[in-house]
Amino acid sequence: MRLKPTLWIMVAACSALIAGCAAPTKISTNKAQNYTTEPKRIFVLTDIGSDFGTEYANGFQRKAISIVKDCGAEMQVQFLSALELDESTYDQKRKAYKADTVLSIKRAGGTKSEYGVLIQVIYDIKLYDTLSNKVVWRANTTFSRGGGLIPVVERGETLAIDLTNKMKEDKVFQSCPLIKAAK
Repeated sequence: MRLKPTLWIMVAACSALIAGCAAPTKISTNKAQNYTTEPKRIFVLTDIGSDFGTEYANGFQRKAISIVKDCGAEMQVQFLSALELDESTYDQKRKAYKADTVLSIKRAGGTKSEYGVLIQVIYDIKLYDTLSNKVVWRANTTFSRGGGLIPVVERGETLAIDLTNKMKEDKVFQSCPLIKAAK
C-alpha cells in the first residue's frame, strides 16, 4: 500500500513534534532536617557540558545565576576539567570566593542512542554547607537532551529551572517563588 503525499507530510510532522519533546526532569532529593540556613554565596563545581556541550553548559550557567540572584544569593560556576592534574585549585577558588555552600553537580551515568549519542544523563548533586562541612541536600536527577527541535541551550536553561525549583520546594531557597519552565 502506498501512502499519499499529504499523509507522508502528516506522519513527518507528527514525528518531528514527538522528536522535539523532552522527557520531564526526574529529581529525587533528600534534605537534612536541621539545615535551615538559606545559601547566600554558592560555589558550583560541575562537569555539565561534558555531556551535551558548551551551549548546554552556558545555558545552564546563565539561567542558574539569574535565578539564584532573584533569590537574593550569588553564584559562581566552576566547570571541572577531566584532565585537571591539581584538583586543589578548585578548593582555592572556592575559598577565594568565600562560599557558604558548594553545589557539586556530576554526571553519574546516562543513556546513549543506538548511534552512540548521549540522549539522557543522570546527575549526582550534593549541596555542602562549608561551615559544618556536611552534605545538607542531595539530589539524583535524570535529564533528557530532548529532540532536535529544542535548542540545546534551552535544555540547559530548563535544567537550571528544574533544579532550582526543586531546591525551592525543599526549602533550600525560601525567599523566592517557583518558575514555570518552558519545556
